Amino acid sequence: MAARSVRVAELSKSFEAETALHGIDLDVSPGDITVVVGPSGCGKSTLLKCIAGLVDPSEGSIQFDGTDVTDRRPADRDLGFVFQEFEDTLFAHMTVRENVRVGLEQQSSVDAADIETRIDDILEMVAVSDLGDDYPENLSGGQQQRVELARQLARDCDLVLLDDPLADLDYKLQKRMELELHRRHAASNNTYLYVTHNQTQALELADELVVMNAGRIEQVGTPASVYHDPETAFVGRFVGDSNMIEGVRDGTEGAISTDAGELVAADAGAGSEEVVVLVRPEEIELQPDPDAVDNTLEGRVQGRTFIGDETEFIVSVPGIEDTVLVRLPGSVTVDADEVTIGWDADATLVYGLDELSVDPDFALADLRELYS
Repeated sequence: MAARSVRVAELSKSFEAETALHGIDLDVSPGDITVVVGPSGCGKSTLLKCIAGLVDPSEGSIQFDGTDVTDRRPADRDLGFVFQEFEDTLFAHMTVRENVRVGLEQQSSVDAADIETRIDDILEMVAVSDLGDDYPENLSGGQQQRVELARQLARDCDLVLLDDPLADLDYKLQKRMELELHRRHAASNNTYLYVTHNQTQALELADELVVMNAGRIEQVGTPASVYHDPETAFVGRFVGDSNMIEGVRDGTEGAISTDAGELVAADAGAGSEEVVVLVRPEEIELQPDPDAVDNTLEGRVQGRTFIGDETEFIVSVPGIEDTVLVRLPGSVTVDADEVTIGWDADATLVYGLDELSVDPDFALADLRELYS
């Protein structure tokens, strides 16, 4: 069984007066874990359901390995799909083992002698081995979600669509499931198309990351390229944490005037226009040598949080509406409340008002309200 490629071309979907997808173009490479991330209501699940055949697109086409499947029934698309609404997908009259077995028995490629072994392996993978004889009604929401994940992965389809399959799990179980998904994917080399609103999970799982906003694709790339080189202010603000400072290009190459002071950016451009500056928390130093950084601002520490391998500081800076998040490696303390923060010019991301988002209706006020 070979991994499958997916091509979505000019795909649009409208529900009465509301447009959920606006001309989506997307290529999913065979054998990759492609993760689609975006805020609630941005069209992620609608895109997945169109690919699965559960929702008919208003316009556009869907191809699997170059073959148009836009008009095929879901049953004829030969894929696995883990629904977000998993409660309605398990067979209530079947035990956990029977739910997993039913899909395997329908596959002619699966040797009957291997079915029970495969069931044991997949139930252990999703940490429900001791629930094999239980019925869905006796399981918690998180347990039901893992059983549905097991049922679909056991089928070993060459294309698997996953709609936020770990959303109902606690943190430790999420981390375990992420690891197991990576292991299973590496062993099978199948194509996974994974939808989530969890940016951290998206960065950790993805071979390729797709960022959506308001029914449009903002950016496609590796997690590292999307994180370090966001093409729009929306991407920089949504994917991971970032500090936002509003300012104006003052006409000098690389110089930006803000209410907090003058800033320098490596690629700010010239001319005079309103801009948004984004700086990642880990790019900011606390009490730096002023000669070793390009930008320095004075502030006051409002809080400190130790989070295991890092320490986060909340710093208020006169002239910046929001507090500034500073993230340092290890356990760090400072003796003074009044501090200097600083960062380099090449860590200063600058966006004009025409670079906020690919959504033409997205405004500066929307960016101010957007939190990752």
